[in-house]
Amino acid sequence: MTDINVLISQARESAGNYPRASGEQALTYSCEHLADNVLGIRIMSQKEIQPWLDDICHTEDLDVPVIEFGRQRSTSMGATFIDEHAVCFFGREIRQSTVLHELAHLSVRADNHGVLFRDELVRLTRAHLSVEYASLLHTLFVGCHLEVAPWGASARRY
Repeated sequence: MTDINVLISQARESAGNYPRASGEQALTYSCEHLADNVLGIRIMSQKEIQPWLDDICHTEDLDVPVIEFGRQRSTSMGATFIDEHAVCFFGREIRQSTVLHELAHLSVRADNHGVLFRDELVRLTRAHLSVEYASLLHTLFVGCHLEVAPWGASARRY
């Protein structure tokens, strides 16, 4: 794997790819995108998303959100509607990390990408994707000076 300092530099540089986002949001997206690319996160079909999300919500004691699929796009994207407890996914290739990103919004009931969201995202990815992915994501957040709880706090709570 590439040296972590090189990856952190790449994450900082690629934050400019999100011109409509706040600085914090752009860095968060950039770290996620980089972690996805470095580790080759699995792409799911629309039919696979619902049962996987059902299992995660059952394990996490979360209400299962309503899932919608929007028009196809070239990139994997999602949107969360907190008041409706719903998520919408766009794109031909929906990554597992995108599903967990949207679930993190619902879990902490936050539409922003602040510290509570990042903490929950790291915890969910550690529990339901891989420790390797969560560790890389956490390290990128820290390296980009995004506030996040210590690594040990992301361990399962049960």
